[in-house]
Amino acid sequence: MVSISLRNVCLDYPLYGAYDYSLKRRLLGRLIREPAEMRIIRAVDDVTIEAETGARIGLAGPNGSGKSTLLRLIAGVYPPSSGGIAIQGNVVPLLGLNAGVNLDFVAEDNIALLLRISGRKPTRTMIDEIWAFTELETRMQRLPLRMFSSGMLMRVLFATATAFPADILLLDEWLSVVDEHFAEKAEERLLNLVSQAAIVIIASHDQPLLRRICTSVINLDHGRIASIVTVEPPATHAFQLREQRA
Repeated sequence: MVSISLRNVCLDYPLYGAYDYSLKRRLLGRLIREPAEMRIIRAVDDVTIEAETGARIGLAGPNGSGKSTLLRLIAGVYPPSSGGIAIQGNVVPLLGLNAGVNLDFVAEDNIALLLRISGRKPTRTMIDEIWAFTELETRMQRLPLRMFSSGMLMRVLFATATAFPADILLLDEWLSVVDEHFAEKAEERLLNLVSQAAIVIIASHDQPLLRRICTSVINLDHGRIASIVTVEPPATHAFQLREQRA
C-alpha cells in the first residue's frame, strides 16, 4: 500500500538579523561587535495529512503560506522540527528541475548524474531513451549544458525528471517548458506520469487546475491548514485535463 502520513508536523527556520533593519543599527552593531539577533519563523505549523493510493491532493494558498515548504518536507529535503512523517512508496519530487545539475558537465553526464540522484543506476539504454525524447541532435549529448539555450536545457531536464513512473508524485506548480513546439509532447508525458502515480500532491495558485485533477484541496495559511475541501465529483482520469484546459 502506497501511503503518506504526516502527524502534527512543524518546521522552524532560524532567521538571523531579523530586527537589524536600520542602517544606523547595522553600523553600530559592527562597531561594537553586537551579536546578531535571531528569531524563529514557523514555516509549517502542526500539519496532519493522511493519504493512500488514489489520493490527488492540491495545496493552495497565497505566497508564503507554506505550500512549497510542505512539499519539500514530504520529499525529505527538510527534516521536520517536530512531528512525524512516514512514507510508503518511492517519491519523485518535481520541485526544481535544475537541482543537482552542473552546467559545465556534458549533457550525457548530467543525465547520468540526475538518474543516480533519483536512485537509479544509469544505463546506455536509459540515457538514449531520455535523449530521444528531447528531439535534440545526437551530437549535442557531448556538449556542456552551459552551451544550451534555455529551451534546450529545459528539454533535457524535463525528459530526465519525468522518465520513470512514481508511486508518489510531488509537483510544485504544473510544469511547463519554454519551447512551444515541445510543450504539447511534454504535457502529454506529464499527464501520463500523473495518471500512473498512486498519490499526487500538487501545489498551485491555479484553482481550476486543482479542481480538475484533485480529489481534495488543502488551503494553507501561514503554514497551518485553514481548510480541506473535497472536490465533487472526484477528479476523473488525468488525461481529461488537457481537453478541459483547451
